[in-house]
Amino acid sequence: MRMLQIHTDGFSYEVKRKALKTAEDVKEKVYATEDSCLVNFIAVEKSDESNVAASAKQTADMIASAADEVKETNVVVYPWVHLSENPSKPSTGMQFLKAVASNLEKRSYHVVRAPFGWYKAFSIHCKGHPLAERSKVLDISKELAKTAEVEVAEGEDLTALHAEEKASSQFFVVEPNGRMTDVKKFNYAKYNELEIYINYETAKDRTVMEPPPHIEIMKNLELVDYEPGSDAGNFRWPPRGLTLKRTVEERVTAEMIEYGANVVQTPLIYDYAHPSLKSYLQRFPSRQYVVRSGDRDYFARFSACFGQFLLISQAQVSYKQLPLKLFEIAPSYRREQSGELAGMRRPRAFTMPDIHEIVADTEMAKASVKNQLVFVEKLMNELEVSYEVSFRILRSFFEENKDFVFGVIARVGKPVMVELFEERYAYFIFKGEWNVVDQQLKAACLATIQIDVENGERFNIKYVDEEGKEHYPLILHTSPSGSIERIVYGVLEQASKDMRDGKVPHLPLWMTPVQVRLVPLNENMLDYCLDIGRVLGKHGIRYEVDDRQQTLNKKIRSAEKLWIPYICVVGDKERESHQLSVRRRELKDQTTMTTEELAEQILEKTKFAPKQKLMMPFLVSKQPIFSREV
Repeated sequence: MRMLQIHTDGFSYEVKRKALKTAEDVKEKVYATEDSCLVNFIAVEKSDESNVAASAKQTADMIASAADEVKETNVVVYPWVHLSENPSKPSTGMQFLKAVASNLEKRSYHVVRAPFGWYKAFSIHCKGHPLAERSKVLDISKELAKTAEVEVAEGEDLTALHAEEKASSQFFVVEPNGRMTDVKKFNYAKYNELEIYINYETAKDRTVMEPPPHIEIMKNLELVDYEPGSDAGNFRWPPRGLTLKRTVEERVTAEMIEYGANVVQTPLIYDYAHPSLKSYLQRFPSRQYVVRSGDRDYFARFSACFGQFLLISQAQVSYKQLPLKLFEIAPSYRREQSGELAGMRRPRAFTMPDIHEIVADTEMAKASVKNQLVFVEKLMNELEVSYEVSFRILRSFFEENKDFVFGVIARVGKPVMVELFEERYAYFIFKGEWNVVDQQLKAACLATIQIDVENGERFNIKYVDEEGKEHYPLILHTSPSGSIERIVYGVLEQASKDMRDGKVPHLPLWMTPVQVRLVPLNENMLDYCLDIGRVLGKHGIRYEVDDRQQTLNKKIRSAEKLWIPYICVVGDKERESHQLSVRRRELKDQTTMTTEELAEQILEKTKFAPKQKLMMPFLVSKQPIFSREV
């Protein structure tokens, strides 16, 4: 089925003469309305003949959805065979269109169906709004195939989603000394956030009743904002936010290069029909964005797995190269349910730093987990957030590798949640997660490390051993920091908790968009501020100069609202003494230091992070106001 939809302020047609001998009888040859209506020009195709009822119902669903979206109750169903090169038999077409009209009438729409099998003249007055003109395509054979696949998967309990629901598991708190206690019996007196996290995980309620605190903060700091012209859960990044985003991406990429990763870039969309991907989707059910291209359906990736697996499956890999590491900053999409969306905690579009480490066997996998713990711990600490750790482990793996598991928990250094599941419901046998807990008693995973025992074979990934024999490897799935969006969520929710506890909220100095704001006391100090800025810029320090015609108090207040860590007021005294008067946000103090001393202090605190340029003009007067308070 192919359909052209036009939302109109008026529509009329006049029946001229028969186009088919089997044209249906016509009582009224002229129809006209000046009321608004949704006109649907429909071509029924050969593919619809496989199941006319199902195809007609889905077409009616499409029309109803579009009508509801534009708040329209008047619907016209108009046969227009010219939209298709593969039209159905006329009898099928008539049956189809009658079924569509009948279905819509049962839903209380006012439906006019133009007669089938006639040449007609028509006039139309398109409303011209963004949703007034749309086209739709339906291949019912493919839709039914997808449904059949899901039914088979569900019937045989192959999907991870249903398998997880039916899986038998036990939850424990495990302390660094190896003591295991049932989660219901553990004393949480000193571990309030661990208790909140465990309650959240065991309840599995992801719905959100009110916006989390970080949403207002991210808008006020002009980091991230909603995009009304896109789907919910897709956000826009103004320059300050994009500076932060790129800073985090470069930091994680630098760490992965240091770790020995091969940095790659793979496609955004993938073919539903690809055999490996089809099998993978059954084991990793997720709500995909569907992309139609030509006569095929594709899905937007929800991780870097697909591209990296397909890439390495076509490479020649020797045991000498193991462990082999692939890393990518992967824009990803997952169409979460609307009731679960919650700002940066659970968006639909996110940017995932994703590394996959190819290993020969379980022993190499365990060694790689220990190595990865080092950079995961490092990156989590650099975010300056409190976090809780959990491990989900196949019981048989746990029993055979207790020393390894307890060693990992000892490395974490505090009590963690451990779920032991009896039967493997997904591709992993071991999964570690580093989670942020917020004030809404919710949590979200940042970093993760997983040992995958399935996808080497599923994607035909092989390595050659010392004897020239091919083997399927194990794969570690790891997000070393968590998605960039989750990082924003984590650091802002931490800031919100700091405010609750009477502390000064801040962003980590290395990732904050502007590290220094120079405030000239008057116009005569502007050139000197620019000189200071050039010195800071040579050191890779992000700065801006507030050259606006405002009072000093307003300029300082403006910088404070943006949580700028160092505010330097520059007047004659500072120019003559070469000493800057510096307000330090985090310490809540004011001190004096030279430009070089200021630079040295910032460089010492951010020495682990790559240099990232400010992605906007450094003169505040040149910066448009996107969403921040001024």
